[in-house]
Amino acid sequence: MKPVKNNILFMLFLLCATCAWGAGGLQIKGKIKVLKPTTLQVKDLKGNVVMSCAIPQDGTFSTEEKTIVPDVYMLYLGETEQKIYLENNTVTINGYFDSQNPQKSSLSFTGIDAFLALQDYLPAESNSGKATIPDSVKGKLTPGMAAALAYLANVSDYQSNKMLLDMIPDESRNSQSAQWLVDKVEVLSHRIVGAVCYDFTLVDDKGKNVSLKDLRGKIVVLDFCASWCGPCRKEMRSLLKIYNELKADDLEFVSVSLDDSEAKWKKMVDEEQLPWIMLWDKEGFPKSSKAPSTLQSAYGFYSIPFLVVIDKEGKLLARNIRGEQVREAILNARK
Repeated sequence: MKPVKNNILFMLFLLCATCAWGAGGLQIKGKIKVLKPTTLQVKDLKGNVVMSCAIPQDGTFSTEEKTIVPDVYMLYLGETEQKIYLENNTVTINGYFDSQNPQKSSLSFTGIDAFLALQDYLPAESNSGKATIPDSVKGKLTPGMAAALAYLANVSDYQSNKMLLDMIPDESRNSQSAQWLVDKVEVLSHRIVGAVCYDFTLVDDKGKNVSLKDLRGKIVVLDFCASWCGPCRKEMRSLLKIYNELKADDLEFVSVSLDDSEAKWKKMVDEEQLPWIMLWDKEGFPKSSKAPSTLQSAYGFYSIPFLVVIDKEGKLLARNIRGEQVREAILNARK
């Protein structure tokens, strides 16, 4: 038996990795002892119901057989949910399910071998920022499994995601997780050193629109901040010393405020009196990391202050740096 990482439902249950192939489509059946009738549902990643059936008091149930695109789906037992990779075969679930206390449940599964195989490649901490997918996956996964692994792991490493995408031929990118991966690789491609940085246009404190592309030909230090962020204000003052030492026609500092109101941003501008471009992103700083702003997604940050240095061609030179690292990046760009 293998433990399943990064889950809620299967962590609590007994897993039996045995094959159970169907006649060409997905079917889920079995016998689950329940305290009261409940419902089993499978939904796609957009929330559409793929299949559903009742689990009556006697526990015997069976869905219709349906041909699916191999992909990550959401499996629901009552209100308990779990991401799972499913293919066109028969899945059986037997045992006991306690909807009030799922941790007391004991279920056995067959027909989820591919999903269990993916567990070997999931990093222990996907959200650490340094998590990667091992190169050993090459040649061992179907296109559907490669897309599923990317979705389940959800790492921010460009090389890992690009490697998995390259394992999926263009004609096999029809699953929702594959489309998600295509979009993710596109976003991540702008975060690697040497990539052309995402362009944006925001208003400055004088009401003028300023675009990043307008600064081509200059080294740009981009500082994402907010008035309520104490470390941001401290970092600005550290940057001022570097600015005064290195200022020249080939260098531009830009602070982008993620304040939730223009008034708070302008108050910070008046208080700090910084000699560089001050911009405001009206999207603000999201209350949830699950819904980052456009700039957060483009530049890949979830906390502030966050600084990047961009070379004269508009390409990323350094990211997520502070203090003396900023000075070093500027001097390197001048070589």
